[in-house]
Amino acid sequence: MRVAALFLLVCVAAGAQENKFSVRSDLVFLPTRVQTKKGETVYGLRPDQFIVEDNGVRQTVTIDEDPESSGLSLVVVVQCSRSAEQELKKLKGLGTMIEAITGAAPHEVAIMAFGADHYILGDFSRRNVDTEIALTKLRDCSSRFNATIDAVDFAIHMLNRSRNHYRRAILLIGETRDHGSKSKLDEVVAELGTTDTVIYSVAFSPAKNDMLDSMRHAGDAYKTETEKPQPPPKKPPPLEDDKPGMVDIERPPIMNWPPQLLLIVNALKGNAASEIASLSGGEYVNFTTQKGFDASLQRIANRIHNYYLLSFKPTADPPSGLHTLRVRVPDYPDAVIQTRKNYWAGMVDSAPAVK
Repeated sequence: MRVAALFLLVCVAAGAQENKFSVRSDLVFLPTRVQTKKGETVYGLRPDQFIVEDNGVRQTVTIDEDPESSGLSLVVVVQCSRSAEQELKKLKGLGTMIEAITGAAPHEVAIMAFGADHYILGDFSRRNVDTEIALTKLRDCSSRFNATIDAVDFAIHMLNRSRNHYRRAILLIGETRDHGSKSKLDEVVAELGTTDTVIYSVAFSPAKNDMLDSMRHAGDAYKTETEKPQPPPKKPPPLEDDKPGMVDIERPPIMNWPPQLLLIVNALKGNAASEIASLSGGEYVNFTTQKGFDASLQRIANRIHNYYLLSFKPTADPPSGLHTLRVRVPDYPDAVIQTRKNYWAGMVDSAPAVK
């Protein structure tokens, strides 16, 4: 069983409103892909060939070489809200592409959808037929929110409960921005900085889709009534609109976060799909057509198994704050190395700022 990478301790002083949490990493994981300039993966590297620096200090590195780690635990997380309805038809080949991603190695796959809430369509299964059945349940969930960060946080905890030693990955399919997550962003940032789970984000942009749709219907004004496309039937109101006492949850209070953490949190708000992938050491791609979606998944399928899972144990009392990570392979000075760039350690004050 893999050692837990992160402990989040929330300490609330009696009678006080100030919230703090402490981040202590037993291990820092670095999913690392090494490629030549031509894009060819470099295989067979040993731990002593890597130089990993934490805030400029070289660390003792290990590589996960357990035979079981050749397997894959994968959670496929698909947005079913907002503008996702028009994207779902582009996912017809998702089942086949998931098979290509998992390959012939041992694997287990779970399928979940999300809007304001998350819905497990199929729990972890080793059978491809179960994945296909779960995908048939994927449909529009009539929500005006897409709580991307909440969904990813839940998927990470699903993987943490897994009892195997497979490599862990999340395939996130949805909009670039998050709307409506309730998770504490500082804690999520800290968790993503040390998890051994790699996140691959395949994102669509509502703005681009609206533009393409406008171009597609630009000549409708010159068509006869019979030639014009018929308007779609009216949809029921979003489920959340039926809930009394709704409040705006998209503007969390300004917190007393350190400036470095605030930069990451703001980036997470700006493009959650991209920043989540970056913080985990994964990859971000986007699409506007079904062909583009298929090409994005094929790219992920070619890379999802081809990385080194490096790790090191920080000092007993690492300095509080954002730690910068650097990975080099001196034997391949021109190599293109993709890995996570930082992680957070120490105490964070997450109390609302005094205005």
